[in-house]
Amino acid sequence: MVPPLVAPVPEPSDYEARLTDLGTKLEYLHPALYAGEVARRSATPNHPANTAGTRAYQEHVRILREEHIRHAGWKRLIHDHLELVSNPAGTLAIGVMVGDAATGHAWLQPRNLHKRGAATARAAEGNSVQLQLFSASPGPDEARLGAEEAATLQKWFLVSYRVQAGDVMKIYCELSLPEKLERGFVVKWRRRIPLPVLEMDGIEPLDEDGPGEIDIPIDFR
Repeated sequence: MVPPLVAPVPEPSDYEARLTDLGTKLEYLHPALYAGEVARRSATPNHPANTAGTRAYQEHVRILREEHIRHAGWKRLIHDHLELVSNPAGTLAIGVMVGDAATGHAWLQPRNLHKRGAATARAAEGNSVQLQLFSASPGPDEARLGAEEAATLQKWFLVSYRVQAGDVMKIYCELSLPEKLERGFVVKWRRRIPLPVLEMDGIEPLDEDGPGEIDIPIDFR
């Protein structure tokens, strides 16, 4: 049985200022969702059943990291098995999560679409323990946290939900901080920042098994 949701709390609508306070921008977040959708559509019927979702997740993480590393000096971070990107101070990190139909709507309370594991639960509770292996010399774009930093790190998630509307794909999204999970599902968020919907069209899935390249410019509105 899916646990009940905690009643939502209204949030301010000034997402730009709120993202700036966290050291990020919409221009670092939307490209990750865009790249994930492009990668998803590169899967063909002859690929394994989970290929599209796996490719989308991989591109979500990759572009989220690359945008923050390139433009804001953030660092790649693997924290308690979570694939994240961390701010320079090591106080805040962002990962990705697939949400449900309430995602991106300030007046609703979303939850994750797929059951999450123990690492996400520990992240939400704020008492996770750093489990990654420490190397002697991390790479230039890689973060390493001490025990005290790991204990206080805020783990935000770029949550997204796809809706097909004719030939347009609408991706509803938000940057949110989970506070409580029950049986693998978020039932309470500490903070939520609903973001503008990302709309995409003109991308067709491949009809046959084989390599394909899709290059479509993104226009921020």
